[in-house]
Amino acid sequence: MSWLKTWWVQPDQYEWITAFLQQRGMLRSARMGLAALAGSSALVPLTVLPSQGDPSAVELTIGVVAATITLAVTALLVTRWPTRLQSHVGVTLGALGVGGWSLVQPTAALAALAATAMAIPGGYIAFFHGPKLLLFNGAVALAVAATAVFRLAHEVNLATAASAFWINVFLNITVPLGIWGMAKTMGMYVERSEKDALTGLLNRRAFTDAVSNRLANPLPAHAHLAVVMVDLDNFKRINDTHGHVTGDRVLRAVAELLHEHAPADAVVCRAGGEEFLVAMTTVTPDVRPLTAQFCSAVAELIPKITASIGTASTEIHRLAGPDAVWLVEELIEIADGAMYSAKRRGGNQVHHTVGA
Repeated sequence: MSWLKTWWVQPDQYEWITAFLQQRGMLRSARMGLAALAGSSALVPLTVLPSQGDPSAVELTIGVVAATITLAVTALLVTRWPTRLQSHVGVTLGALGVGGWSLVQPTAALAALAATAMAIPGGYIAFFHGPKLLLFNGAVALAVAATAVFRLAHEVNLATAASAFWINVFLNITVPLGIWGMAKTMGMYVERSEKDALTGLLNRRAFTDAVSNRLANPLPAHAHLAVVMVDLDNFKRINDTHGHVTGDRVLRAVAELLHEHAPADAVVCRAGGEEFLVAMTTVTPDVRPLTAQFCSAVAELIPKITASIGTASTEIHRLAGPDAVWLVEELIEIADGAMYSAKRRGGNQVHHTVGA
């Protein structure tokens, strides 16, 4: 049962999938696709109700509510990408709307057919959200399908009811689980593509994205962003003297060292070769105590290997807006220039650029 426990504690996927789509310029197309899906779902009650001739008050109420929910979700998606809470509320109401619509259908056949539509919120939940919401949708789907099948067995025959039950199980259980598996596989691919294979740190491309995301939710007292460029002095001598295997061990050790000394919410990456980047939000722009720790820790870790460090910092409010990524890149360039200044002065020291 350990696999079930592992599955149950899986985190909600909404934030990282949203970031994935945004970073690749796919957020708008995804939004329009979901809006089209939600909008087309509203056509079901809007077209079925008039064809029923004289629907009951309950059928009319549920149909109007279901159509209203789907149209509201469509309007939201047309204007902007929903927040995680809005997504939770929207898909929960959607699942209840589909389930309620199935329960009030005048015939068992139409009720069983309507129950298959629970796969729509189920697939969305499987892709964007977590197991708890997925289990909720599955429970609603199972209850609605069981009710429809029970009616179908009495109105038609047991064989038809059994067929309808297995069709509902296939669509409402296996399809969401299949989408869940694909989403997790995509997540593993994204994670691996964003990490440096040798050190396990973020790679250069993922670093900028991670910093941009961190700027959106800094700690309340943190008003500055500091970027630290770390370059190992005389690293080529390690490779030439002891071989690349030893050089790789050194790089992994430095990566662990940076993680150990950097704040828990810092973003750390291997920028390339023997260069590393650390970014963090801070209360003040002065990160000299931290960079001094970096310098001394590297010198103590590996004999005859030291670090040249450059820093750059600015106020977070300057990094707001659509130019945030470009401004972060500019800050990295300033830190890189400061690092080369430290290296030209003999290495094993820090050059600070405050208020860039």
